Amino acid sequence: IARKNYLGAMSHAEKILSADPENSVGHRVIVNASQALNYPQTMISSLQILKKANPDDKDLTKELAAALEMLGNWDQAEEIMAKLAKVNPDDPVLQQAYKDTAAKATIYRGRYEATFKKDEERVAGDDSAPSNKIRTAEEALNDRINLMEERLQNEQENYKLGVDIAKVYVELKDFDRAFEYYDWVQRENQVSDSTIDKAIADAHEAKFNHDIGQFPEGSPEREGLEAERDEFLLRDCRERADRYPTMPEIRFELGERLFRVGEANEAIQAFQRAQNSPKHRLESLNYLGQCFMQRGLYDMALSQFEKALEEKGVFDEQKKELVYNLACVYEHQGRPQEALHHFKSIYEVDIQFRDVVQKVEAGYSEGT
Repeated sequence: IARKNYLGAMSHAEKILSADPENSVGHRVIVNASQALNYPQTMISSLQILKKANPDDKDLTKELAAALEMLGNWDQAEEIMAKLAKVNPDDPVLQQAYKDTAAKATIYRGRYEATFKKDEERVAGDDSAPSNKIRTAEEALNDRINLMEERLQNEQENYKLGVDIAKVYVELKDFDRAFEYYDWVQRENQVSDSTIDKAIADAHEAKFNHDIGQFPEGSPEREGLEAERDEFLLRDCRERADRYPTMPEIRFELGERLFRVGEANEAIQAFQRAQNSPKHRLESLNYLGQCFMQRGLYDMALSQFEKALEEKGVFDEQKKELVYNLACVYEHQGRPQEALHHFKSIYEVDIQFRDVVQKVEAGYSEGT
């Protein structure tokens, strides 16, 4: 870091984190190097892990908000600073920092709304168009692209804007044009960026899904494209996981894709890494439990679901799934009373959840 060899510093830090994913020194190096290289997404991943270990550290919270600002996520940055300001009402520096962030967020939202208001006025003021014309969603997206492309002419190093334009082309199903923009961004940017790589992967997935939708269910063409899609996206995700080894969100995505194709062993490795991320911890534990169930390791599956439920409060869809999976483990272990108890807890709040009605009725009919 001191020698400004930021990529080298990140490489050394990644080796440390591969052996110890929660090493605070390694994550601090990643944060400092990512800030110098303008990699906000990488910064955010490490800052979230540092904050998990030090939840009351005000400086970490401010750093996280700053990284979100760099990424353009003003709403979340404002929300984080608001919470910090609320629990530290006597800190004038922090209160001012929150006001600054809130002001920037307001300006950003105002510019965004003004852009589209101007667009609406321009269309409404077009004398050649009928006064009562209602624009379609496609027309609105095309107008939005025109404005963004005009802006890009004056901001030719604004690669984030190039990515945003590509995303709109994906919405329009104009995939050739979208990939032209992504190719331009990658060629000109010349710096690895996980958010761009993920956007490109999402565009490929959208194109596959669009093509798949052209064929009827069960047709050989559709099944062939689905297999091609899954293979391509898994390969792409593996490459991104290797390229960004310290980013738990990519590990989580890799675990999901491996789980879907039945690669339980490799999926376990990915979810074990991903659970270090506060954002993905509960879902990672849920998937780990399911992976262990697939392998018949019911005691280990039980442990994962119980750990997740200890950290889960509100009885939402995620908790229902955790409780359901836990009950299924008890079924496999030959413990019908415990299984019925948990199925009933879901039945009491959501009778339509999966096959919980049949599970509960079967339990009563068997006299459990």
